[in-house]
Amino acid sequence: MSSNLNEVMLHLEETLDDEALHRLEEGMRQDAGVVSVGHNPDNAHMIMVVYDSEATRAASLLHTIQERGLHAQVVGL
Repeated sequence: MSSNLNEVMLHLEETLDDEALHRLEEGMRQDAGVVSVGHNPDNAHMIMVVYDSEATRAASLLHTIQERGLHAQVVGL
C-alpha cells in the first residue's frame, strides 16, 4: 500500500437515513484509491474519507458523490 494516504472531510447537503449512508459508504469503498470511509452518527452530514493520493484525489471523491445524485462539498483536512 502507498504511504501517500490523505484524509478529506466531505459535507453532504442531504440528510440521509442510516441505510442510505451505509450504501454510500460501501459504494465509495469500492472506488479506486479509497482506503476507508466513515461518519459520526451524531453528525451524519460529515463523511471522512482516507484515500491514496497516488490513486485518486479529493476532487474525484467529491465528483463520485455528485454522480450518485447528492450534493456535497470538501470542507478540509
